[in-house]
Amino acid sequence: MKKLFISLFMLLSMAGQAQMDSTSETIRSIYNLALSEQQGYKWLEELCSMGPRLSGSDQATASLLHFKEIIDSLGFESSLQAVTVPKWVRGPQEKAWIIRDGKKSEELAITALGGSVATPEKGMEASLVEISSFDELDKLDLKGKIAFYNIPMEPTYISTGFAYGNAVKQRWAGAIEASKRGAVGVVIRSLSSSVNKYPHTGSMSYEAGTEKIPAAALSTYHAELLSRALKQNPTLKLKMNMACVWYDSVESYNLIADLIGSERPEELILVSGHFDSWDLGTGAHDDGAGAMHALESLYLYKKLGLQHKRTLRLVFYMNEEFGLSGAKAYAKMSKKNSLKHVIAIESDGGGFTPKGLSIQSTKEMVERVKSYRDYFEPYGIYQFASGGSGADISQLGSDDKLLIGLRPDNHRYFEVHHSALDNIDAVNARELTMGSATLTALMYLLDRDDVCFNCN
Repeated sequence: MKKLFISLFMLLSMAGQAQMDSTSETIRSIYNLALSEQQGYKWLEELCSMGPRLSGSDQATASLLHFKEIIDSLGFESSLQAVTVPKWVRGPQEKAWIIRDGKKSEELAITALGGSVATPEKGMEASLVEISSFDELDKLDLKGKIAFYNIPMEPTYISTGFAYGNAVKQRWAGAIEASKRGAVGVVIRSLSSSVNKYPHTGSMSYEAGTEKIPAAALSTYHAELLSRALKQNPTLKLKMNMACVWYDSVESYNLIADLIGSERPEELILVSGHFDSWDLGTGAHDDGAGAMHALESLYLYKKLGLQHKRTLRLVFYMNEEFGLSGAKAYAKMSKKNSLKHVIAIESDGGGFTPKGLSIQSTKEMVERVKSYRDYFEPYGIYQFASGGSGADISQLGSDDKLLIGLRPDNHRYFEVHHSALDNIDAVNARELTMGSATLTALMYLLDRDDVCFNCN
């Protein structure tokens, strides 16, 4: 009996090893094809060559329709979902100067925050009050002045995403809080992890019942320059001029494409990124990279002939940057039609080297996804953790789904994020490709092993 038990154990071990070897070979084939062709990078180059994709712009719609043609040529089943999106235009003029003794001195690099109202046609000029913490607001006299929020991203946080999250309040709520206290305008320190001369934009907000005041971002370099100048001479003024304009909302689209499953086509594995971008650069990292990760993952699946039980669905969301209109419309449609999303994956962390996955689900599901780490460690993917998945897919709800976000290395992301630096030359082809291959391998494992909610 002892010999029989040992023999049985060895047979089972050999069978398990054979399955792991076979799986490892399949995953290797995914990475080999991705790295050999780098098709996602080629598509990203094409996308960025078409210009920025600010939500509501003609360029955003034209770029999306162009990629629908590409997707149709690949043999996917595609469709457009109409989405109403806001339309805000930055305008041709964004200038700021330090005013010393009534005269223009140093010119500062600024950009309007997304959604800001314009300054008066000839600009606005006022004294400045520097703010280093929201806790200071009630102690400061802001009446008739420009509030200067100078709150850096904390450099000691290892996760720059966490540092961004802790500093972003000055952007989205800075104008509201300053206006309540009588300020006539706002400038903030750009949310960048480095000191550079490029201002970083991003959405801001107003509150009903408070005056809408112009809001802009200074480059980190000029925020530090202005701070030093104020310490030397607190009577300095700032002049700024912006010509941004709000228009009526317009119709745009989400783009949806499917690879139909062989056994359970009604169950959806969603892979996605948002298609819109800010207008200072061409949105190469945010979120052209994520959109191309999603497209390339389906391309790799199809070209390798990988079997999948469930329908693999690609969604390019429109208007993540200005309020998640596309994601909300898609979630509403999904609920109305009782669509069964069992897994939803999002890439919205840039095209840098992938390091891991954040998993939003039950403890049991998180552990099951973590069990695949051995397959990914040879490719440098090892950070599997419970956490938020992504803003767009979160609109689907998380109680009955497995939500996963790709997590690239983020040390450089906020140097380019929402700035004129977010162009194709900031993206490395191999790094981007590793992200696409990782998502493909992940979907293959999850679908094969039925690691999802309500799969049966």
